[in-house]
Amino acid sequence: MTDLRGATGPRISTDFKYRGLEAAFLENEHLRVMVLPGKGGDILEFRDKRTDVDVLWRTPHNWTPPRERYVPTASRATWNEHYPGGWQVNLPVAGDGMEIDGSAYGLHGESALLPWDAAVVRDDDEAVTLRLTVELVRYPFAVERDLTLPADGPRLEISESVTNVGEVPLEYVWQQHVTLGEPLLSPAARLDLPEATGITPPYGDAFPNARLEEETRFEWPNAPGRDGDAVDLREIPPRDATVHDQSYAVDMAEGWYALTNPDLDLGFALTFPLEPFECLWYWQPFGGYHESPWFNRNYNIGLEPTTAYPSGSYPDAQRENGTMKVIGAGETVEAAFTARTYCGLERVTGVGPGGTVDGE
Repeated sequence: MTDLRGATGPRISTDFKYRGLEAAFLENEHLRVMVLPGKGGDILEFRDKRTDVDVLWRTPHNWTPPRERYVPTASRATWNEHYPGGWQVNLPVAGDGMEIDGSAYGLHGESALLPWDAAVVRDDDEAVTLRLTVELVRYPFAVERDLTLPADGPRLEISESVTNVGEVPLEYVWQQHVTLGEPLLSPAARLDLPEATGITPPYGDAFPNARLEEETRFEWPNAPGRDGDAVDLREIPPRDATVHDQSYAVDMAEGWYALTNPDLDLGFALTFPLEPFECLWYWQPFGGYHESPWFNRNYNIGLEPTTAYPSGSYPDAQRENGTMKVIGAGETVEAAFTARTYCGLERVTGVGPGGTVDGE
């Protein structure tokens, strides 16, 4: 019998450093996943071995690792200065900052800036599992995240829980901040979602390079454009389009999305539970995000399952539309996700809870 663990995996190691941060690798014959327990438990690499493509995006600016248990106060600067790209868990808010009972949060809360504890809780022929845990500083939340890489496919299985260890009910927003980039992202790629309602929020002065008409609701994927024509959000603009937009997909028929690039014969799919992740944020900086630290350098998309929307006007807007969630004292909320790569498709028609991808 072939020694699968010695030849192709699954394997796991926590003996690495990346920019001085604790790092871990989960690997099998199909995938290599790099995790940063030393910064938010971020997933910084999701590499498909068949094509040698990392589907996640890396930021173009010179980000720096947090050196202490650092919680943001400035509206955007702290989180962005420590943002490497990839995949973060954001708690207890996502989007613009807010005041909560005497403490101030900046962009995306605190969970992605704290060091998490990491432990290998499974390491056998069938699968490996890395358990990440953290207690927030300003909010009495204890978070646990299990990352499991089975031996038999290009998929990562994730289970998460958030426990309110405080003595009062608490509002929260919970987000999977997933960003995808080149070479998977290109004009050859196609984004597929199940049936959903699309929303473009009020832009004000924040999106001078927008192509979408602000403050609209539409049947996904045909969003009203500023020029009066519909914009098909399944299509990916080129880098030189110099546009930047934000949309939300709500009332989704199922919890999944898929980005497929036939030129690479590669796709990435994520499944998520619609309870409590009832909204998918779609961040669209196609070479046109003008603010610091981007200055029109980033070409990526953020496809971010989130428990509430919009990304600003906390907490009134989320309370008004009924998406703000509450965890009671001593209660726990749980969720499970499956992320995977796939091949052989040009468009995706469905992704099953276990990550099975159907399409044409």
